[in-house]
Order: sequence, then structure tokens, then C-alpha cells
Amino acid sequence: MKIITGCLSPHVSEVQEGHMQLVWRQAAKPDDRARVVAWSCHCRSTVYELRRLGGQSYIRRTEYDGDGGETIYETHRWSYKKADEVWRTLLQGQTV
Repeated sequence: MKIITGCLSPHVSEVQEGHMQLVWRQAAKPDDRARVVAWSCHCRSTVYELRRLGGQSYIRRTEYDGDGGETIYETHRWSYKKADEVWRTLLQGQTV
């Protein structure tokens, strides 16, 4: 039996040259009804989640500080297909 000791979720890659800049807005009120369908590893101070709600998708970025606080940002809403594309580019460092 192999014991898994590393991270199981993907890490966001280093930012690539020529990357696309997303528009992040501070979340007015966290929406717990959204379904999280993918996420980055929680071993880093910034965690990303691909979320679905009401037939649309968006990406949430949560930045944790060292004192247990957090700041939440979100992208605009897209179709599932477009959000999946942006999610892949985010993980590859082609989008920030």
C-alpha cells in the first residue's frame, strides 16, 4: 500500500509571460449556495475555486492572512464552457 503524503489538489503555476489579467472584484457577500466543482490546493495562502450557480460559473479567489483572516474576490459570471477554459488557463499560469 502506498501512503500519499503530497498535495492532492492542483497548484496554480507561476505566471507566464503574456498572461491574461482577470478582473477581480471583492465579493460583497459570500454565496454559500454556489457549488464548488474544482479548487486549487489549500497549502498556499491563496486558494482558487471554480463555482457554479444559477446556470453560470465564476472563479473565487480567497487570500488568507497569517492571523486567520481572509479576503474574498470573484470574477464575472460566464457560461460553464467559458469558465472551464479560464480555469484551465489560471492553473497553467496563463491567467491571473
